Amino acid sequence: MSQHSRIAGRRYLPQLVRTVLVGTAFVLIGIGAAILYGQTGGLDLAKVTGLIDRMTTSAYAPQPAPDFAGAVAPRPMPICGSSRRINCVVDGDTVWLDGEKIRLVNIDAPEVKARCPAESERAGAATRELASLLHSQPIRIHRRGEDRYGRTLAALATPTGDVGDILVGRDLAVTWRGRREPAETWCGRGATG
Repeated sequence: MSQHSRIAGRRYLPQLVRTVLVGTAFVLIGIGAAILYGQTGGLDLAKVTGLIDRMTTSAYAPQPAPDFAGAVAPRPMPICGSSRRINCVVDGDTVWLDGEKIRLVNIDAPEVKARCPAESERAGAATRELASLLHSQPIRIHRRGEDRYGRTLAALATPTGDVGDILVGRDLAVTWRGRREPAETWCGRGATG
């Protein structure tokens, strides 16, 4: 084999590979077009562009607001005082709604009857924030039974999201771990309680 034919062979092989790749690409495009044609029921351009728009923009499309039909209607949600408790916020994880005492099942907030000044301060902030989150908002209740004190265990959500998750995200509560948080969670290391 001459050197000329070896050089020509080296040039021919990459050209063959490119030709095969281009041909494969056209075949795959044809298959994709056939599938698209089958999915849209023809070459109705409005259907095709609508399908492509849904496929490419659905991840960025705004999600519909949660359905709050059947939720507790918006109402003022002040912090509970000494009067009769119907609709008010007791602390960062307990509320009264329509006379039903509800303990948020998914979080633990600092106690109002605090074990240290830092816990007292955080308890006040959590209570005020929960009252703000629930005030004049429709509230969806996801009941999960009762606790030993007769309180309804439930997760509460408003159009802004799960209020327990929001409190945790704002560092005003922690995710419930099956027990009351130790004093050091709210008071720092070396605290007792």
